[in-house]
Amino acid sequence: MALQFVFDYRSPYAYLANTRVADLDVGIDYRPVDVLMVMRQVNNQPSPECPAKARYARLDAGRWAGLYGVPLAPNAALLQAMARKDFDGTWLSRAGLAAIELGVFDMAHPALFEAAWASSGDLLSAEGRAAFLRQRGIDADIWHRAGATDIHDRLAQLSSDAADRGVFGVPAFFVGTELFFGNDRLDFVRTALQSSAI
Repeated sequence: MALQFVFDYRSPYAYLANTRVADLDVGIDYRPVDVLMVMRQVNNQPSPECPAKARYARLDAGRWAGLYGVPLAPNAALLQAMARKDFDGTWLSRAGLAAIELGVFDMAHPALFEAAWASSGDLLSAEGRAAFLRQRGIDADIWHRAGATDIHDRLAQLSSDAADRGVFGVPAFFVGTELFFGNDRLDFVRTALQSSAI
């Protein structure tokens, strides 16, 4: 049974989960979403709207990164631009969808998480975005495809579908119809996968 992984590149916890999900050694159906759309649909609040929660999340994500032995160096310029709404954060999830379509997802997916959480690369300019992927050996025109109307529509549909299935944030995982939320639930995900294989 394939595992569905619902994520948004803007989430540090989705980034952390992504560093471990391949260890489950199962087929993965990657589902990029617009987490803010999902949260609005289910009346949830993103961390930045609760300063105490945001402060805690920064510390907590750092603890998890230390435990996992992975870098956590948020791209300050990118995150600040998204917070000011100078940069549309859905670009990243739309780029993920474009990468799936263009057959370069295996290379682009970790790079997109890196762009937000382990890099200071310039994603704010068109030239910087192109250079960021080119430096990682990705020649497909992901960013151009990510701007297409049908990709916008596909992301909105995936986000709405996720909310309809009970997703309220990311990372979220489905084993069949069973939902798991958070990078700290991967042991439960593993157990569910093993049970479903019996």
